[in-house]
Amino acid sequence: MSDNGVPLRQPKSAAFDAFLVSADILLGEGAIRGMSGRLVEFFGYAPLDPEGLKHAAAKTCPFVKAQCIKPNHGGCTLELGNEQPVIICPNRLYANEHAILGDVAVQAFGAGVNLTSAQAIEKAKADGTLTGKEVAVFGKYWGSELSIPKPKTDEEDDTGGFYIDYVLARLDTTGAMAEFTACEIQTIDTTNSYREQVAALLKGEQFVDDKGRSPGWTNAGLNWANVSKRILPQLIYKGYVLRREKYCGKGLFFVCPTAVLKRIRARLGTKMLEYPIAAGTITFQAYDIGDPVPLGQTRSLVKGETFTTTVEQVAYAFVSPVNLPEMGVYEKAIVKALIPRVPGKKKAIPPQPA
Repeated sequence: MSDNGVPLRQPKSAAFDAFLVSADILLGEGAIRGMSGRLVEFFGYAPLDPEGLKHAAAKTCPFVKAQCIKPNHGGCTLELGNEQPVIICPNRLYANEHAILGDVAVQAFGAGVNLTSAQAIEKAKADGTLTGKEVAVFGKYWGSELSIPKPKTDEEDDTGGFYIDYVLARLDTTGAMAEFTACEIQTIDTTNSYREQVAALLKGEQFVDDKGRSPGWTNAGLNWANVSKRILPQLIYKGYVLRREKYCGKGLFFVCPTAVLKRIRARLGTKMLEYPIAAGTITFQAYDIGDPVPLGQTRSLVKGETFTTTVEQVAYAFVSPVNLPEMGVYEKAIVKALIPRVPGKKKAIPPQPA
């Protein structure tokens, strides 16, 4: 059990790690070939759970008690084959009144701190009731997100900014900022579609696929290409920006599903050194959903691996990949493609380049 009451999950077997590496690194196309996916959480609950269907009709999210950000399909978590379901909606991580932010605050500032909205801070300051344990939260459902500027280019004076999902600022008894940390929340996008499953669920029917399986499987997958294309570059940039902040003494926290963290570890390699939480570090924190529960209940959020390293370690590993295929794979592919095809005969093996 974590300090904030979120259960801890034991790591899965090495076989799952090998599966992730082979799909992401060796296939190199971002999505898993041949895998079928289906929703295991629909508007917060198991498919066809009456409580979930109520939220589907109202297009609301039970985890944030507000409108669903994906009202057309309400997908929270996707299952691929027999693997651990993967959270695909960030709001799914905000269960239990943003318990994950409480976990981050305890790691950054110590036990006993209290997450507080900026508006409540102002009132406590006016009343003279601040204790020095208040942590002001800036981010979605707590207030506006804070952005950091993107690098300027020769073509443009300003290219906008990157948003930090959450900034947690610990205040002293006068209401002044004592220190702060930032927290990024990242799930994973999907590929293809689970539209047919959603259409059946919205009618209150079990989804049957074209092979007659019930509940059926769709062709939906997970867009692992975004790990390299978007997630890691932005994480590195934000990490370097925060490294120069005087009051950011605990670096950046990155919260994601376990499968995403495993992809990141596979992409960056296993030789990154671990560091204590400090200025210039990135702390990776994984979560998953718990075991199935009775109808009318939502699955728990289970805390998994925590790993802290420096932004420099991440940046260097990103530009120096170690999970490469054997040398000469292009040469062999070209030579093989040039072998003449003769019906009924085995291909001749041409001489190899010197």
